[in-house]
Amino acid sequence: MGLCKMVEKRDVDIILNNPIDWEKFKNKTILVTGATGRLGMFFVESILKADIDYNLNLRVIALARSKEKLNKCFNETLNLPNVSLLVQDITTPIHVEDGVDFIIHTAGAASPKDFTENPVETLWGHVQGTRNVLELAREKKTQKVLYVSTVEIYGQLNQEAKIKEEDMGALKCDEARSCYPEAKRLCEAMLASYEAEYGIDYVCTRLCHTLGPGIVLDDGRAFAEFLRCVIDGKDIVLHTAGNAMRTYTYVGDAVGAMLLTLTSGKQHHYNVANINNLISIKDLAELIAAMNSKGTTKVVIKIKDEDYKYLPFKLGIMNVDKIMKLGWYPQVGIKDTFKYTLDSFLQQV
Repeated sequence: MGLCKMVEKRDVDIILNNPIDWEKFKNKTILVTGATGRLGMFFVESILKADIDYNLNLRVIALARSKEKLNKCFNETLNLPNVSLLVQDITTPIHVEDGVDFIIHTAGAASPKDFTENPVETLWGHVQGTRNVLELAREKKTQKVLYVSTVEIYGQLNQEAKIKEEDMGALKCDEARSCYPEAKRLCEAMLASYEAEYGIDYVCTRLCHTLGPGIVLDDGRAFAEFLRCVIDGKDIVLHTAGNAMRTYTYVGDAVGAMLLTLTSGKQHHYNVANINNLISIKDLAELIAAMNSKGTTKVVIKIKDEDYKYLPFKLGIMNVDKIMKLGWYPQVGIKDTFKYTLDSFLQQV
């Protein structure tokens, strides 16, 4: 089996080292949207590896906008007889000839750069894409849909306790930056509506700062900018004191958790975050700067007013008791999370 260029054997091993009920996929067809994205490609490769390991006789349909990117991403994986390609934009209706038993819906813009430069496309990409996924699920009587959501749907919560799945705070809707969390909220309501009216089962995972090989370094996220500074040998410049706390989850851990929810989850919503990887923005900048082997990157603080593209409220830390009860535990610590990600870029230089 030839792995996607960005997906290491190590990453697939991390994913498969979870108590996932693979038998649920035996003789089934699984559609993965956003298959060439930073989550989709890990889903495709890990499911295909499980197919070989457990003799599942499953079929994977990989949906993405670019055939060229599919070919570049998956290499000889595309030669496997149980892999089909669906080249289209998620915002157009999805047509599949045969049955679709499970849908893993990862497609959709998810970076501050998208929210700032293309808020309309971001909004409708999520809303139209999810509607098309659910219409397909309705047509094919799909067993279950996995939807990838975000911690941002919780909005502003004035509490010190970690955020549980049933918590929900205020979200300011009258600014363009809200295109992302508001679209995600609407998509979650759409999932509930399609289940209520058409009986479509679903599970929704809410992620917080998930990264690994395949991320984009110029999309406006702080940690991506820090990594780019190390690659370029430049200083990391912070425009705040960097006191905000964040959790960072390695992509292999996140995908393993999501496959657990799809195969074993009995509830609709699960928080997914590695709370062991809790760190301040400043400490993270220092940690990443130290990864420059030539020592040419240091952290510089130049306070200025925050740019409007950043989230206008403080993100809380999620409670992950529910996903842990399914048998999930994160395997990749904070240093390796960023080292694996940085190494994937250095190998391309």
